[in-house]
Amino acid sequence: MSLLGSLGRHAGAVGALAGEEAREAAELYLRLGIFLGAALFFAAFGYILVLLCIAFIVAAVFNVSWLWILPVLAIVHLVVAFLCALHVKTHWRTPLFPATRGELARDWDSLQKKSAQ
Repeated sequence: MSLLGSLGRHAGAVGALAGEEAREAAELYLRLGIFLGAALFFAAFGYILVLLCIAFIVAAVFNVSWLWILPVLAIVHLVVAFLCALHVKTHWRTPLFPATRGELARDWDSLQKKSAQ
């Protein structure tokens, strides 16, 4: 009975740890999803709407052809989209559940040492 009680408490502790890390993982992927959505928005709709509007306004104010202004604005816009995508790429491989993995590894090592004795 004592062994079953210990196993139950251990399973409960590991489950609580997994739940805490699941919340942290959900927060990480939510943040990455928001950045990915921002990157896609800036790459698609922003490129077409904002850059064309600014190009025509600057062309009218400075009496310069919008064909020279639009490529500069497009490059600036694509740099912002690239930075958002780069942020997602660098944080995509963040290891999940490190504390749970460590705890399970310690448990496994402990069990292997006891069976070797």
